[in-house]
Amino acid sequence: MTSTREFPEPSQGGVVAGVNSEIAARRARTVVLRNSRIACWLMMGLGIVSLFLGLCMMLMVVSLLSPMSALTFMRALAAAQWGLVGLVTCLMCPWLWKWGLGMLHYSVKLDARGVDFNLGTKKRPDHLFMAWEQVAAVQRRRVGNAQEYTILGKDGCRATYSSYAFFRAKHVARKIAERAGLTIQKG
Repeated sequence: MTSTREFPEPSQGGVVAGVNSEIAARRARTVVLRNSRIACWLMMGLGIVSLFLGLCMMLMVVSLLSPMSALTFMRALAAAQWGLVGLVTCLMCPWLWKWGLGMLHYSVKLDARGVDFNLGTKKRPDHLFMAWEQVAAVQRRRVGNAQEYTILGKDGCRATYSSYAFFRAKHVARKIAERAGLTIQKG
C-alpha cells in the first residue's frame, strides 16, 4: 500500500514542487560524469589492431595471387574476398580512433546550480547549462541499436546524447533525473 507521505509536497515558500530535502542534499555535491579513459584508449587501440589485421589480410591477397601461373577462378575469388575484408578492416581504424577520441571529452557536471553538458570535442566544444528548475523532462528512446536520451528544458533547449556518446548513458540519465526530481519517460 502507498501512503501520501511518499508523494512530494507541493510548492510552498519558494520550494520547488517535487524537490525534497534528500534531493536538495544530493544536489549540493558536485559530480562529474565522464567515460572511462581506459575504455576510450582501448577503443582507440582496437582501431590500431584493426589496421594491423587489415594489412595482414592484404598480405593474404598477395600470397593467393603470387604464383600467377597457378591462378584459378577460385583463388582469384578468395583473393577478392580477402582484399575486401582487409580493406573494410583497415577502414575501421580511423572510425574507431575518432569515436574513442571524441568519447574522451564528453562530460556531464552535476552541481547545486544545475547540469552542465559538454558534448563536444576539445577543438569544438559544445556546452549547454540547464538550471535544475529549468529541467522539464528526461526522455529515452531507442534509435537503431542505441539508446538516446534527451534532457528537455522549460525554455525549449535540449541536450541529446546516446549510448555512442557515453558507455553508461542510462546511468547519466538516472543521475540527472534523480537530481531534478523527475522520472525517465519513454519518448
